[in-house]
Amino acid sequence: MLDNVVFEEYWLNIKVSAYTDLCAYDPEDGDLLFISLAGNEQAVKAVSSAIIACKTICVRREGQPEHLLHGHPASRYRIMSTKLAGGPLHQIVADARFYLNNESDSRLVIIPTNAQPHETVYAQVLAPLATPLIPAWAEWLCNRLQEIDRLREMAGTVKVAEVIVDELIIDELVSEGIRTGQISFNGQGGAYAGVH
Repeated sequence: MLDNVVFEEYWLNIKVSAYTDLCAYDPEDGDLLFISLAGNEQAVKAVSSAIIACKTICVRREGQPEHLLHGHPASRYRIMSTKLAGGPLHQIVADARFYLNNESDSRLVIIPTNAQPHETVYAQVLAPLATPLIPAWAEWLCNRLQEIDRLREMAGTVKVAEVIVDELIIDELVSEGIRTGQISFNGQGGAYAGVH
């Protein structure tokens, strides 16, 4: 189902609207992290520009409360565009933290519909770190990251998680888990993660 996205500055007599099928935002402050836009080329470009300029947009879904969202001044956004058959424009506006080459310790990860969040976070964020990790520890490690506010689920129509980690934090958590017996290697060379 497509939602309406409206950017309006009535004092300047500006009102444009487009459509979205997917968006993600921080539930605490309404910072927009990801949105897929489609519609008239000028309207889509205007909404994208408003997001990058940290203006407020309104996402409306029939029968649901509207969401007022905005770009964050500290965020860097990337825009990908393509023309659809018949002339409409499709753009994706995504926070740079979705990309591997961002310089931040904070990463944004899209969780596929049928995937477990810990599996996706492990594959995209934790496995590439220099810290030796094994997949069996992923769920325990993600639970610990949530407990210390280093892993948060975002709101929206696409499931996104924010992960704030570096190798030092992961080293500390793995050491703690092994020391307390919450994670370990079993006798067959496998791994174990659990709560005692």
